Amino acid sequence: MEFKGNLPGTEPSKTDWERVKREYDSDAPIPYDPEDGPYDPNDEAATEAYFNAATILVGWPNPVMVQKDGVPVVPPETAPSEDGEPRAEAS
Repeated sequence: MEFKGNLPGTEPSKTDWERVKREYDSDAPIPYDPEDGPYDPNDEAATEAYFNAATILVGWPNPVMVQKDGVPVVPPETAPSEDGEPRAEAS
């Protein structure tokens, strides 16, 4: 079986990757209208301010919150226990 960037058994991607590469390489601004979203992706300060105040989840398939409303969150499984002992032993 030949792998072409899609998961086995799924439909081939309909994305025009050559167009995506051309647009990325052109360094043209991203088309934006205020109705499109909460910040202008071409405005570095606006983008940074939006993500600094965002709730961010990472990981798949079990996402973990790393930031809520701009405040970093320590995931419970990595937070130290009340008695200071590790929650699990390394293998």
